[in-house]
Amino acid sequence: MQTIDRNHWERNEIFTFFSRFEYPFYSVTIPVDVTPVRQFARENQVSFYHMMIWLCTKAVNRVPAFRMRVRGEEVVLLDRTDPSFTAMRRGESLFRIITLPWEASPLAFCAHACRADAAQDVFIKENDTDSLIYFSCTPWFDFTALTNEHTLDKDDTVPRLAWGRWYEEKGRWWIHLSVEVNHRLRGLRLLCKSLPAAGH
Repeated sequence: MQTIDRNHWERNEIFTFFSRFEYPFYSVTIPVDVTPVRQFARENQVSFYHMMIWLCTKAVNRVPAFRMRVRGEEVVLLDRTDPSFTAMRRGESLFRIITLPWEASPLAFCAHACRADAAQDVFIKENDTDSLIYFSCTPWFDFTALTNEHTLDKDDTVPRLAWGRWYEEKGRWWIHLSVEVNHRLRGLRLLCKSLPAAGH
């Protein structure tokens, strides 16, 4: 972990400006071609949802701004972030939350996520921290916008990613990917440039 020297940080003026806001959050929803992800998941018999979590976590960790967090008076850059995601087993009506370390191997990560999903006692862990990325999915329907739950804490700098049911268009498979961030740390241009390339 690295502490950012705000006196030499190019975003410090923007950070200071948006720090005056009680609600400095914003979200965008963008279409993402997930045809290769869907094909890979089917060929390897793994969960499309778990593969998307793996890919998005990889993308987020590639961009330093998505690994920044506000901690008290400091802005820190984390070495990496890990996924924390909702899960619901077939036949159940209530979701649970699973938190796992990201792994370089997508198949190993998907295997661990599948085992965690089968566990009976998984929900929010006491040691969950701001070094996470929050993921969710609505596989029953597509959406073009989404809002997330929040405590009114402007220092909440955990990114939130979600998507709905995939849809087909001209032989390709797509999802609408919603990304919510704290504007004190992350800008729209950086957001749009980084996340559509999650599969690269």
